[in-house]
Amino acid sequence: MKVKNRLSLQFTFMFAILLLVVLTGIYLFVEHNRLKSFMNKLDERAVIVAQFYLAEDNLSKDIFKQVAKKFPQSLTHESIRIYDDQFNSKFTREDSISWKHDFLAQVVKNKSIHTRQGETQITGIYYPDNSGNFIVVVSAIDDRGLHDMEQLRLIMSMFFISSLFITFFIGRIFASISLQPIVSITGNLKRIRASSLHHRLPVNIAKTDETDNLSSTINQLLEHLEQSFESQKSFVANASHELRTPITSILGEAEITLMKDRHPEEYKHALEEIVGSVERLNHIINSLMELMQTNLDNKDFQSIRIDELIWEIADELPFKTMVDHIKVSYDLPGDQSKRTLQGNRQLLFIAISNILKNAMKFSVNKEVICTVSYKQNHIIITVEDGGIGISEDDLKKIFQPFYRSANALNFPGYGIGLSLTNNIVRQHNGSIQVKSALGQGTIFSLSFPLG
Repeated sequence: MKVKNRLSLQFTFMFAILLLVVLTGIYLFVEHNRLKSFMNKLDERAVIVAQFYLAEDNLSKDIFKQVAKKFPQSLTHESIRIYDDQFNSKFTREDSISWKHDFLAQVVKNKSIHTRQGETQITGIYYPDNSGNFIVVVSAIDDRGLHDMEQLRLIMSMFFISSLFITFFIGRIFASISLQPIVSITGNLKRIRASSLHHRLPVNIAKTDETDNLSSTINQLLEHLEQSFESQKSFVANASHELRTPITSILGEAEITLMKDRHPEEYKHALEEIVGSVERLNHIINSLMELMQTNLDNKDFQSIRIDELIWEIADELPFKTMVDHIKVSYDLPGDQSKRTLQGNRQLLFIAISNILKNAMKFSVNKEVICTVSYKQNHIIITVEDGGIGISEDDLKKIFQPFYRSANALNFPGYGIGLSLTNNIVRQHNGSIQVKSALGQGTIFSLSFPLG
């Protein structure tokens, strides 16, 4: 079932319940007033009957003439009986109903009583007179009122059914209008393919409603997809080049060496070149494996004291690089919970050490400052160096696999470290901010949320 039909049916169903409640309330109100009005007529009729039969000597001639004039105006299926206080019948009409003593006793006790038997309404009054006390019972059927209620039921039923049909079709119109932005979004998305991921959905600047938020979210997804496709293309191109270079070197060195007999020193030199190329190839493959591992959903998280982790990294790096120019400072609260984050210790070690290694490598023996601080439930790790810096154009590409800026080509490396670090930080719901200028050093800021 289409959404607009489902919305129309739901709207019609809710309207049907509301309309049914309203119409039922109106009907019950009118029926209550009909019963009350007819009971008042029966009360009036009972008094007229009592005055006509019992109070002629107590009334003036003019009043009795008015009573005598009203008396013949009987009600439909009217039945009249008059009893004395001993429950003996005094005045009856033909075909009148005989009432039991229990009913008459209730009239005497309550002075007045109203009841129903099917469509027949009954009233009984206790009438004291100078000639004795009497009980007057009058019953009748409100044919006119019942006919009017039947007509009202018919009109309400027709109105109810026609209203539901009208509501359904009006609901379809409004549902179509409401869903038009979704239809437009669907139509625009159908035109977007892998070759046209640069297209975006139109969004109002003010973002006035949910469809604008939906379009904005889809545009963000398209942005991520486009970046992912571009990164994939760049990765394949660069990885092919980086892997092809050492393999070509190995094959070339081996082929040249085998072309003729050579001295042992030449064979040794050739093997050393091959070993160096194989080590380079092995390093590239290991880096690619690490990069692939960070793209997996790794949930082997544990509680990590960030100050202890930074201390381990800063203590190990000089040993590996044979350079000691790292200055670490801590600005953390005494609360242990604000020094501890949830994460994968091995991956975080790789990510932070990659940043520090790059800072030391590109600083050319200048001091590297690492600051660890706490701010707004986040742990901030800032690494500042005084190295060669990064141009504004290269800042947008440094996290792509195998990408290296022009001024970094004279330094050893393969362009995988920052891409690896970026994946690890994102896996920990963190973010990386980079500020740099050519020849003025670089500042990396890693932010990790606690909890």
